[in-house]
Amino acid sequence: MYKTLLDIRSTIIPADRHVHLVHRFALPQGISKLVITFAYSPKKLEDMTRINELVVSAVERYVEADSRMAAYGNPDYGLLHNLLTVSLDDPAGFRGAAHRPSPEQKIFLAESEATPGFLAGPLPSGLWELTISLHEIVTDTCQFHLQVQSEEERRAGV
Repeated sequence: MYKTLLDIRSTIIPADRHVHLVHRFALPQGISKLVITFAYSPKKLEDMTRINELVVSAVERYVEADSRMAAYGNPDYGLLHNLLTVSLDDPAGFRGAAHRPSPEQKIFLAESEATPGFLAGPLPSGLWELTISLHEIVTDTCQFHLQVQSEEERRAGV
């Protein structure tokens, strides 16, 4: 049976980009598995007017004047995406990161296996830190839901 250790819902805005949100939770002794569910929405900005404004602003900021015509020559900029990623530290240090573009992720850690990008091994009790890195927020708002759950070790005869 899973026990919820952390359950957070939040709304972020473009001014929050490049921020790292650190969430701490206490992991009790005797845990055999840690499950992290993380989701955010929307994933992409679909407003072409706003996309064009952001691209033109970036080109003017980062591209030298002589090269701007080449950048403006392609009006199909595609879609811009929000990007939020998860990193995890146990009391001794780094346990992994999920720097994936997917807006829905399920991450698990256990003694003998873990989601790719995370380290399998003992799950020590103590204060753990989960960091959500807000790499880019291009929509007016973006909601995320983070849940951390633990599963206790099964004891013989129980």
